[in-house]
Amino acid sequence: MLPTTPLLLAAALTLLAAVTGGGTQSPPKKPVTTSSGVYTAGQASRGEQTYMNICVACHPSGTYTTPVFRAKWNGSPVSELFGLISQTMPKQEPATLTPEEYADVVAYLLKINGAPPGKTELPPEAKALRRIRIAMPSSTSKGPAR
Repeated sequence: MLPTTPLLLAAALTLLAAVTGGGTQSPPKKPVTTSSGVYTAGQASRGEQTYMNICVACHPSGTYTTPVFRAKWNGSPVSELFGLISQTMPKQEPATLTPEEYADVVAYLLKINGAPPGKTELPPEAKALRRIRIAMPSSTSKGPAR
């Protein structure tokens, strides 16, 4: 039988913790998708106003609810859509809106594609938006966009 000393016991426990991760590993986080309510109704309403005042002149209503649009963005991080819009729009004056206005427009686009609203606003930072995946519902059962 091996002699046990407090030092030997501590070393064994330390080695065990290092090998097993210490038993403090948290379970993997469930991916965040747009189907979990990542924007507020108020934010989407502001985004609709911005869209109608600035975007609709070049992008008529219905442009962003087509099967092609939905297929292109489904599964992508929200940061990619946010980045494209915030860097290239409005066409004649790209990147002239505030990050919050661009996030509002993205919230509106999510709304018109059937993503449900939630209790927190979509953040206006690309880094935070990388963690959210676009999950387009199979149909937009919410009726026509207003």
